[in-house]
Amino acid sequence: MITSEHNGHSVETIASHMGEHIPKALGETGVAGASIALIRDGEVVWAEAYGTADASTGRPVTTDTVFEVASITKPLFTYGVLKLRNAGVLDLDTPLDDYLDEPYLDDPRIKKVTARHVLSHQGGFPNWQRQRDEGPLKMYFEPGERYSYSGEGFQYLKLVVEKLTGRPALDVISELTLEPFGMSESDFVWPSRRSDPPLALGHEKDGSPREKRQSSEMNAAASLVGSPTEVARFMTWMMRDDAHPDALPVGTLNEMLTPEVPVNNSQSWHTEWPRLDAVFNHTVSWGLGWSLEHQPNTTGPAPWFWHWGDNSVYFNFAIGSRESRSGVVVLTNGAFGYTLWKDVVYIALGGEHPSLDWVADVYSSRHRKPAKTP
Repeated sequence: MITSEHNGHSVETIASHMGEHIPKALGETGVAGASIALIRDGEVVWAEAYGTADASTGRPVTTDTVFEVASITKPLFTYGVLKLRNAGVLDLDTPLDDYLDEPYLDDPRIKKVTARHVLSHQGGFPNWQRQRDEGPLKMYFEPGERYSYSGEGFQYLKLVVEKLTGRPALDVISELTLEPFGMSESDFVWPSRRSDPPLALGHEKDGSPREKRQSSEMNAAASLVGSPTEVARFMTWMMRDDAHPDALPVGTLNEMLTPEVPVNNSQSWHTEWPRLDAVFNHTVSWGLGWSLEHQPNTTGPAPWFWHWGDNSVYFNFAIGSRESRSGVVVLTNGAFGYTLWKDVVYIALGGEHPSLDWVADVYSSRHRKPAKTP
């Protein structure tokens, strides 16, 4: 296994390794397609696409093809929320209920939920209520008590953003993120309001394509549609140190990347509730919007930020570092796309990345070993 941060390889060599391995991996796993973007020195320096966007027609994936980015939406939404915080629109530690005319839920604990709780997955909500039962949304623990991954919390915060700004969050967050970051082919709804990019259809376990869900409503946790290059472009804004007027200041970026809550080694984002007796992971935690990798007992900003995306037929992974100003994004359009993550990260970045082992637990019965690379 390669152990140096950049594998000691040039971009050209990494591109060659990807070209040798990724098409073969797609064939072995039945994943229709994959698209990858590489960050070096705070810039997107390489992108390539492999496989098909629609297996029924053979239409290829290109570097302009967009995918459902899924939960990698969350860090982008968080970036926009922190811009609003810095502008004085809201406070991270004020109960969100204080901003609304009536409670979001009929549960006294809702009066304690803050934006900080939501952005670090400590709000007390399930991931999605529909994964637990068909009833109304419920809270399951005191806000701030512990970590449990939740998309529902982001939807609550979206409502508060709309109340405070008097505008759809779709417009507000797009203006704060997509537009200044040059993400012209990305949008939080489909069909896109902003362009007409080629779309990679998701593919089921049997390889059959699934038609894209259409929605005119933004889901703050999951609805971004974009390409790896544009997701990587956003990540480069996490690596900036200048005073660009559209960028968060360094202090706020460090706030995003400082651990807020530890996580344990259990599945907290599926229908199973996290096991409270599971061992805590001392190298993975949550900041604001981003998942983090770090040494045990870290108190300052983590060296690596990352997130995965899973919309059942799209499986995506993004990881970057402010310290080395490097990173990689891989988007896939197949139900076994997660099997490519380790390979891509090790080829692109090398090193040990405990995030991959932590998130792989949910897919462990089918997870492959990483490829051997020179």
